[in-house]
Amino acid sequence: MHWLAAAVAAGVSTLAAAQSAEKSQQPASSLDTVIVTGTRAVNRTEAESLSPIDVLTPKDLDSTGSSDLGSALSSLLPSLDFPITPIGGSAATIRPVVLRGLSPDQVMILVDGKRYHTSSYIQLNGGPTYGSAPVDINSIPMSAIDHIEVLRDGASAQYGSDAIAGVINIVLKHGAREGSNGISVNAGQRSKGDGAQNGLGGSYGFSFGARDEDGKAPGWVRVSLDYQNAMKTNRAYNTDRATTAPGALPAGKFSYQRYGLPAIVSYQGLVSFGYTFSPAVEAYGYLTASRRKGITSSLYRTYNDAKNVPALYPNGFLPQSVSHPNDLNGVFGLRGTTEGGWHWDASVDYGKSRLSYDSIDTLNTNMYYSLGRSPTRFYAGAYEYTQQVINFDMSKDFQFGFLPNAATVSWGYEFRRETYSISPGDAASYYYDPKARTPSGATPPGSSQGTTGIQPASAGDWSRHDHAVYAGIETNLSDRLSTGFTARYEDYSDAGSALAGKFSARYKLTDTLALRGTVSNGFRAPALAQEYFTSVSSIVSSGQLLYTGTFPPTSAVAQALGAKPLKPEKSTNFGLGLVWNPIDNFTSTIDAYQIRIGNRILYSSPLPLTDLSRGITSVQYFFNGATTRTRGVDWVNSYNLDLGDYGELKLGLNANWNSTTFLSLNPPTYVSGGVVKSAFGRNASGNFTVATPHQKYILSGDWSRAGLGLHANLTRYGSVADLMNPEELAVGKADQTYAARWLLDVSASYDWNAWKFIVGADNLTNVYPQKNAVTNSHELGSFGIPYSALSPFGSNGRYVYGKVHYRF
Repeated sequence: MHWLAAAVAAGVSTLAAAQSAEKSQQPASSLDTVIVTGTRAVNRTEAESLSPIDVLTPKDLDSTGSSDLGSALSSLLPSLDFPITPIGGSAATIRPVVLRGLSPDQVMILVDGKRYHTSSYIQLNGGPTYGSAPVDINSIPMSAIDHIEVLRDGASAQYGSDAIAGVINIVLKHGAREGSNGISVNAGQRSKGDGAQNGLGGSYGFSFGARDEDGKAPGWVRVSLDYQNAMKTNRAYNTDRATTAPGALPAGKFSYQRYGLPAIVSYQGLVSFGYTFSPAVEAYGYLTASRRKGITSSLYRTYNDAKNVPALYPNGFLPQSVSHPNDLNGVFGLRGTTEGGWHWDASVDYGKSRLSYDSIDTLNTNMYYSLGRSPTRFYAGAYEYTQQVINFDMSKDFQFGFLPNAATVSWGYEFRRETYSISPGDAASYYYDPKARTPSGATPPGSSQGTTGIQPASAGDWSRHDHAVYAGIETNLSDRLSTGFTARYEDYSDAGSALAGKFSARYKLTDTLALRGTVSNGFRAPALAQEYFTSVSSIVSSGQLLYTGTFPPTSAVAQALGAKPLKPEKSTNFGLGLVWNPIDNFTSTIDAYQIRIGNRILYSSPLPLTDLSRGITSVQYFFNGATTRTRGVDWVNSYNLDLGDYGELKLGLNANWNSTTFLSLNPPTYVSGGVVKSAFGRNASGNFTVATPHQKYILSGDWSRAGLGLHANLTRYGSVADLMNPEELAVGKADQTYAARWLLDVSASYDWNAWKFIVGADNLTNVYPQKNAVTNSHELGSFGIPYSALSPFGSNGRYVYGKVHYRF
């Protein structure tokens, strides 16, 4: 029972968040706005926060042309990135957020203060998301959002595993008051004539139950529905499919490719509700569901490629992956206040992520030469993750005699169960006959191309559970000094136990200047997907298209190459900042931070192994092998000007600087050709150190007068780099650095009665990233693809759009 006594601090985070969600329905653009993230107190404002926090309103989200949540957040926050994967499987459909340059699975996503489930899929493309198992933030409909709070501080002691980099809390719209309902439409297109988008969304709330003497009903339900259709783009050098016929490609020209944003159709719905039984007890909750279909392309197989069968594809073929991410999350809870003044909250939380995918416009070469036939469409299998959470939280303000002000004491308990399963594809998707031969006498690889089918041997079901308890206290020790302390104990059935603590303080140096700081330690248990995920994906090595297989670290294949069972990551976080508010309409905050992560989970380099049954030539796995240190600074400035007859002007200057270094690196080793080699190369280390910008600046301006509004964002993305491995440097290859870029986003809006009209352009000046060097053997320049997937803003050019909102 020692864990029950120590973790009294785990439940109140969700309780305080749920209790304060109603209070936070006021406009969230003011520093006087009550926040619910990172605090247990129910009256803490943004200006009084002990840790750095950003609050974004629907108006902020609307000022971007983005129709998805992740892209909008990236446009507004310098500390947050939303990498784009322009080619290759489900990683292009399920995009994760990166906070402070750390891994996407080191940031926790909450919805109304409750833990949202992670994705069932591992990000296998390079860059800062490499090997992560993050939350799919775009499964949440934007029409349901009241505001968003981004806590830029380690919060494992408050919220549990995954909160090393910070927390994003998505606060939903509540209630059914008049004027809170709305419907919106949006449409846009890229300046090259592709990438069109259109969508429709709306939110409507209604009340029910017998009304009291003030006319207020005890219950309400709010329904939010979104539909978005985003069409593909193509930024390859050669986009002419007619050149794929034999003899049709001009000499010296690149072959046809399809490289760009995937085609994605999304359907999202969310129902939130509340019912007040009495002044002391109320019910609350939500249910959200998302269904998407994303189509991404692999590299084109030319008519004379050994992987092609000319009888089926005389001009070659473009393998495509059809991803079907389906997400479901529901919360039901009761909360209230006891006669003794204790605020209590009891809730259950269920989340599910299922990803199934098909491989189309492709074939199984081995099957064709073995049986004389092959399908051109395959069901490739599915991954599924679920979580079930039970929370009980309590908090109360106490007046202790030795303290000058009331102290908020909180404690709670959480139980979480997780499951993970892998389902095989149809038999044709992994068919392999070692006796099959091509006309030239070679043994053709098995499995469908582009997306290979999951074999029955890789399928299975796994689960684990976790008990957590926490306790915390928060108080103002004087009119100038505020402090908070939280301790949390977690015990995983498969990853052991961890004790985390966090101490925060804020001291008002003068009436206009305050100093704040935090010291904490955190942890992240390895995701079940990282422990058991199996997949085969394509990579480019030395200018050739090859297949690599990802295997669990406990598998015989991985352990033969040095793998060991995974352990939890452990972090130590330090933060120190200043809040300056010299006048009512100007605020400046600057926060420096350091995050040290031990036992960091890394994704190995491709290690040589040939398995023709899956068509693979290399193997990868996850391992604990490094201690990293991330240092950075966030600088946020806001200046509001009343121009009298000329309207109002809001100016912002925000910046983030960060850098990650390896303090120690001890990867597994393996023997190849009698030589001991490392399982983690220089290029792989670059995904953690140079694949995300070290600087990001955002200069913003918003002017409004008599219903007319103008908005501009000028964003600078710092440089990123692709590192070569030592053996590549030895033969004359060189690292490639992609230069920094400035992007300008502009929009204009007009409010007319209940209507709002918005037109705008993202990347108005049509900026593209620096092109790949043809000699860069990691990128796809030799395949006719000009831009790297490392670009933090993509490679799709200007996007012009329009939106119409109607409120009622």
